[in-house]
Amino acid sequence: MSQADIVVLGNSNVDLNAYLPHTPTEGETVIATDFQMGLGGKGANQAVAASRAGAGVSFIGALGDDSFATMMRTGLEAENIDLEHLLVVPGPSANATIWVEPSGANRIAVFLGASAHLEPDSVGQAVGAHPGAGYFISQLELHQDVVHAGLVSAKAAGLTTVLNTAPFGDLQPGILEHTDWLIANEIETEALLAGHGMTISLDGPLDDILAALPDWASAIGCHLIVTLGSHGAVGYRLGERPFFTPAPAVTPIDTVGAGDCCVGYFVALLSHGFSWQQALHAAVHAASSSVERPGAQASYPAASEAEAFFRLAREANGTDT
Repeated sequence: MSQADIVVLGNSNVDLNAYLPHTPTEGETVIATDFQMGLGGKGANQAVAASRAGAGVSFIGALGDDSFATMMRTGLEAENIDLEHLLVVPGPSANATIWVEPSGANRIAVFLGASAHLEPDSVGQAVGAHPGAGYFISQLELHQDVVHAGLVSAKAAGLTTVLNTAPFGDLQPGILEHTDWLIANEIETEALLAGHGMTISLDGPLDDILAALPDWASAIGCHLIVTLGSHGAVGYRLGERPFFTPAPAVTPIDTVGAGDCCVGYFVALLSHGFSWQQALHAAVHAASSSVERPGAQASYPAASEAEAFFRLAREANGTDT
């Protein structure tokens, strides 16, 4: 059985990144200024970020039987990620077509391919095969019945569960009830709380957002982190004080996968024994560094850089920084 600290359930895909002078309008063809093919998928991204942050990681996902599958397996193996529960199915692997604008903003279309073949029963069994793990991460890039099965199995096994609500969709019953930490961006948070009858805006003053966090977390029934892009992130653990950590000033080149870097680093630092405030502080810095380089996994801090982020984590004292 796996000795992983963190179990990640999610999609792995090949990213096809086109760098454009502007987003094409309907019927328009735009000549790209650059192109890169890299490794992505929200689950795989988070697994890679956590592994580079020094955590033992097991990845549950699926690959096809094409050349993309070979690329992804080779890449994940190079990251020292446990792939015992990586399913192989006939047909194409997942891929993502990504348009990146000069500002670093992006638009992404994902084809799930093999990842769409994951089944709730087998995923639940795979999660349960990690008796030594402490944390479970999933996202909404898979079918929600699969995500739900993973969360239920993880909670039954005593793991702390983390759900990243990207890409956002209305949540199936039972998902929030089995989530300990929910991590969402501004748009996802607004949509999630609208489903709970709360009309909110994250465009207001920071003090107002921090004051509202306890009510938001109480409404969804779990600890909450809201990423604020270039502004940083806010968080609230039920019963504690709200916390804000600002992002460092950087010049973004490509924001693809930055949120996944934040999630992976956050959970990895929790697994190392840092407080959630310390983990969030360092995770925001890791994600900020990633936008200064192109690609998703290719942009994440290398394992040799992890100690610098551990030092940043130690500097955070659990109060507004």
